[in-house]
Amino acid sequence: MKLKLTDREIGLAIAMAIMGYALSAREWILWLDKLNPGEGLVVYYAILYGCLYVLSKLGLVVFGFRIKDPIQTFGLLMVTFAFFIVVDWESPWVEVVTRGHYVDISPIHYQAEDGATWWFWQKMLPAADPETLRLLTFVATPFILCLIGGLLISRKPKLSV
Repeated sequence: MKLKLTDREIGLAIAMAIMGYALSAREWILWLDKLNPGEGLVVYYAILYGCLYVLSKLGLVVFGFRIKDPIQTFGLLMVTFAFFIVVDWESPWVEVVTRGHYVDISPIHYQAEDGATWWFWQKMLPAADPETLRLLTFVATPFILCLIGGLLISRKPKLSV
């Protein structure tokens, strides 16, 4: 089996990393903190719609793509996981930005994609500061997941005789 990333898959990984950087910025989180739940939900779904629309126009998301095997399904799952790391705000990072700490945070914050990824990096690098954890969680991880997911989604079976 030959694995090769196309420009489209590399573009998706870059777009996800940029979105992760922007949507985890302190200014953005502090602005969200000023919204009521209804306003926040509208913003969240506007972002979801906008991202899907723009990415589809750029050819980075193809709605007619047909999954043919379990490996491709796993690749799609990885890209979906990366997307929700970027657009969820359920990690301790939100508490760091809005409250200045996350010592007594609810375990629920670690049960979403971004929270679980934050938790993973925090366990792997216990001395890391919150800004480093932010970059690993919201930029590096989605980028890597999209690259690997893109490889698995677009894999072409290679027949050998």
